[in-house]
Amino acid sequence: MGTDLNTIADSAKSLYDQGLYRAALDNYEQLFTAQVKDDELFYNMGNCYARMGELGEAKLFYERAIIYNPSNADASHNLDWVNLRITDALVEPRQELIEWVGQWGRSVTDADSWALIGWGIIGISIILLIARKTFVKSLNWRWPFTTSILALLIILVGNLSVPRMKKAIVVERNSYGYSEPSTNSKRIVLLSEGSAGTIVSTNDSWYYVELGDGRLAWFNTKEWKYVLPGLD
Repeated sequence: MGTDLNTIADSAKSLYDQGLYRAALDNYEQLFTAQVKDDELFYNMGNCYARMGELGEAKLFYERAIIYNPSNADASHNLDWVNLRITDALVEPRQELIEWVGQWGRSVTDADSWALIGWGIIGISIILLIARKTFVKSLNWRWPFTTSILALLIILVGNLSVPRMKKAIVVERNSYGYSEPSTNSKRIVLLSEGSAGTIVSTNDSWYYVELGDGRLAWFNTKEWKYVLPGLD
């Protein structure tokens, strides 16, 4: 972060330590608006919301922190604390295998590093192939083949480690689900703050959401936020 952003971050921490959580959050929001995507920033914003009793927003930012750093133990602990207090929220959407692999990849290193390692191993494979064709003809063909497969797998993990999830969380006290994208249609479900679902599609100011129990309904976009920043 630049000098100005560091000053804002220091001011936010000072305000938080004084118990001025709303003022601290306003400063953290400036960093967020400046496109800072950092697990510590999201963790601190989650703490502000938790202190103010806004558990839906707190859950959202703790999950964002974990997206960018699955090893953030403090964010995971606080997320568990929030989930224990959201007793009437629906079951969470199932984590797909691809999401699990991506989360594991991010816990090891970032996507750029995975790609760098993968392309480095491809370079080794090319060298081995050239060596086998020229001055080391006794070199077993399995070596360049194995390193090529390994490189492709590493590049694939790097690609999957780029967050793409469509999970969203209810950030208002309640959110009604409708059979159609209209308040004149039938109400089919009422969700509480902190409930989560997967966005299937959108229609103007409506999200079509698949819930953890398999039900589908239309919800007002103002009552939900994507876990992955920038999708709203």
